[in-house]
Amino acid sequence: MKTVEIRRRISQPKVKRRVGKYEVGRTIGEGTFAKVKFAINSETGEPVALKILDKEEVLKHKMAEQIRRK
Repeated sequence: MKTVEIRRRISQPKVKRRVGKYEVGRTIGEGTFAKVKFAINSETGEPVALKILDKEEVLKHKMAEQIRRK
């Protein structure tokens, strides 16, 4: 195995599940109403960050309209 291959494997987090066209991996950030996950667009291979909202928390704090504006 080449050094470049090893570095590539280390730098790319493992993918755990699929949401639409995205392969979702580890959590890279977290807040009150959401988690941000590392993901890869399975069609293009492009790495992206996906924000996944906790619907229950958003509704509980009556933040739905504010979230829609973002």
